[in-house]
Amino acid sequence: MSAQNATDFDRLHADIEAGVTTRPSWWSREGRQYRRWVKEERKRAREDDAQALFSTGVEVRGESAFNRPGQQGFRGRTAGTQRVISGPQEWQTTTNFGAGFNPNVVGAPAPMIGTPLGVHVTTGAEIGCDPLAWFREGIIANPSCFVLSLPGLGKSTLIRKMLMGAVAQKQVPIIAGDIKGEYVGFVHQVGGDVITIGHGLGSINPLDVGALGRIIPELEDKGHTELVERAKEQVHGRQVTMVQTLISLGRGSQPADYEVMLISAALRELYESEDVDWLNPPVLADLIAVLEQGTPALQAKARARTPEAWDRRVDDLVLSLNSLLDGQTGQIFSGQTTKPINVDATAVCIDVSAIDRGDAAMKAAVMMACWSNAFGAVEAAHLLADAGLGPQRLFSVVLDEMWQVLSSAPGMVGQVDALTRLNRKEGAALAMVTHTFHDLEALPTEEDRKTAMGFIERAGMVICGGLPNSELDILSSRLSFTPAEGHMITSWSTGAPPKRARTRGARATPPGRGRFMIKPSKDGSPGIPLQTVLMPTEVQHRLHDTNVRFEGFFEQGEQQ
Repeated sequence: MSAQNATDFDRLHADIEAGVTTRPSWWSREGRQYRRWVKEERKRAREDDAQALFSTGVEVRGESAFNRPGQQGFRGRTAGTQRVISGPQEWQTTTNFGAGFNPNVVGAPAPMIGTPLGVHVTTGAEIGCDPLAWFREGIIANPSCFVLSLPGLGKSTLIRKMLMGAVAQKQVPIIAGDIKGEYVGFVHQVGGDVITIGHGLGSINPLDVGALGRIIPELEDKGHTELVERAKEQVHGRQVTMVQTLISLGRGSQPADYEVMLISAALRELYESEDVDWLNPPVLADLIAVLEQGTPALQAKARARTPEAWDRRVDDLVLSLNSLLDGQTGQIFSGQTTKPINVDATAVCIDVSAIDRGDAAMKAAVMMACWSNAFGAVEAAHLLADAGLGPQRLFSVVLDEMWQVLSSAPGMVGQVDALTRLNRKEGAALAMVTHTFHDLEALPTEEDRKTAMGFIERAGMVICGGLPNSELDILSSRLSFTPAEGHMITSWSTGAPPKRARTRGARATPPGRGRFMIKPSKDGSPGIPLQTVLMPTEVQHRLHDTNVRFEGFFEQGEQQ
């Protein structure tokens, strides 16, 4: 085609595209020439595209530069054409059963609110969850969760991930009594404080005024008279309750009412002396000395008209207090608190893993002291905020291994119940962790069992890991599970299938590890099956590795 004709057809094509003129007739001489010109122009454009691709250094094999995909993709050698395209999944049923049929028998809600924890077991959608975030959104009415699962399936990992989100949201996690030392590494990683309690390592003063008592001088200097009186009474009540709890754990029964009255009166007399103030709180030895002396005011309250009558009245009480100084608990309660809780820290962990695990009563005594100090620190932070002397802080308190405290002595459930009822008022998220419901069913009295079941009923959400069928039967009396949900929870409790021989470099994983069913309501709404996912940073720093002591043993197996 001549250059003149090409120029004419360029002008004609532009006019046709602009709508100025119409396309020439198909069978006319001009129409045939125009079609040939268009074909040559398209071929030239494809050659230019191929040349541009070649100039980039990209080598294309097995397909032509002018190849066009068909309905199944590119044709040709190594082109990847798909001959058969699968259809969508279908279900078939009768008209009688088809009405309202829903294939999602487990339910598929996957809220991404709060700390990212993992993915939905069924759909793979991302899931975010933590008590304070869901409380703010109105998903739960109480910022607390009750977590239960068989050992080794990832309860502590789930809680640590929630606490990481709490730190990121400027909340203060407090792990009040870490029996296994599972949270120490996490607290170190976020720059928090670790308080170590144990024989020869650190002590707790049951009469310590805590963070709440230490702010009283500051409140007095600022003239907050009403807040000062409120703080004094809260500290006094906490001291009396703590001593009463320790005595009941040692005796295995509650102290008499008049003995509790004498403890309260003796503490008030101690604070009237010059040797005791809010920065130098009394210790148990000071309380024993006052009771041994028996001031006239104390003897009058005890209706002891002679020194002999007073001795008989306080003999049992003094013996019980002396046993706390050098008995089952060693000297853990014999001095001032080694390291008080600092509410300005990014996180706080009270590590009690060094304490001998043989005596249940001793462990329960130490755990109760830790829990009391933790909630006292929370109260102190809120009191400072009320006085305008500090920011309003939010806390995430973890009560791990609850079964060890609840079953230690009659009446301990009531003490824990009093601590857990005020978390919404105190601006704290509460995580209560135990293994199974049999821990609650095994309590010594029917009253204790009913009170313990109240923990589940009041919890904002219940998170269940792998549980056996017997546990699910008990749980079904408090929560509604669909058959699919029940099957999931019980299947997660099974171990990894046995193999004929070891697989070099790989270890079997139980099917339920890291899997939990989140039940945010108790009205039968579908639960949320969660698969916990560890981020690369968590794996790199081994924040969730609780098998450190078995590391050499595992490596030995891989080398064989």
